[in-house]
Amino acid sequence: MNAVLGDWQLGSIITWRSGFPVNATDGINRANTNIGVDRPNATGVSQSMAGRSTAEWFNTGAFTLQPLYTFGNVGRNAVIGPPGFYWDFSTHKDLRLPNEQHLLQFRWEAFNVLNHPAWGLPNTSLSSPQFGHIT
Repeated sequence: MNAVLGDWQLGSIITWRSGFPVNATDGINRANTNIGVDRPNATGVSQSMAGRSTAEWFNTGAFTLQPLYTFGNVGRNAVIGPPGFYWDFSTHKDLRLPNEQHLLQFRWEAFNVLNHPAWGLPNTSLSSPQFGHIT
């Protein structure tokens, strides 16, 4: 009975994270500097939404292009990406072959057992047509 039911090994990796912070950008160089892309201005409207979806993760009306040759006033990491909960599971058993020095291993692995979606980060470039969408 122990040969079949005993000596199983279980393994698990649980990843539970809040969303990663992301910088909102203009997508263009409006300040005319050699830094690259700039940050937009905040409109004063809250960027959080009650009904988030992949088509609109945050309120895009919270950001607007800043005037030419100025810097935007949105701070770093103003947008928070989607959270995630993932569970990877494995089980295996080593079986000794009779009269030999070899092992036969039975292994079963499952990744994202609960089948939760693993969303990417939202597009935070104001000049992009996909602004606010999760890719």
